[in-house]
Amino acid sequence: MEVVFYWLIGLLCLGSLVIYWMDWRKTRNRVKLGQAVLAGIASIVLVGMAGMETYDRMTTNYIVETGECYVVDDRSSKGSSNVTLWFGKRSYGFKEIPDVTYGPGYVFTCRATMTKQMQSGIDYELRTRDGELLYSTKLED
Repeated sequence: MEVVFYWLIGLLCLGSLVIYWMDWRKTRNRVKLGQAVLAGIASIVLVGMAGMETYDRMTTNYIVETGECYVVDDRSSKGSSNVTLWFGKRSYGFKEIPDVTYGPGYVFTCRATMTKQMQSGIDYELRTRDGELLYSTKLED
């Protein structure tokens, strides 16, 4: 769903770039030129992000990590709004903050999916050892 929003906002920025550019060509106003430049930069960034993510999803360039894990809340230690899933000695950072007990003493059965290039969190789910779903970032089908 996030990719759709990147594409939508990026294409809206491209549309505003065209409008500001046409206004600038008529008036030769520096403000319109500045708006066109800002719209161009924003559209390049957003369409670039959407394009990379779309490419990863189309080529199924994913890493799927499953196994026992625990969750560490990084908000207090680093001043960020992230959590870290630890699979043994490997860790992955995510922005989705679950409503579960944190720390190495609370082990879950985890499944995390990331892109290979960016190592960014796509989705993850936490389950009890019995398989009961505790938390999931996936949208229900």
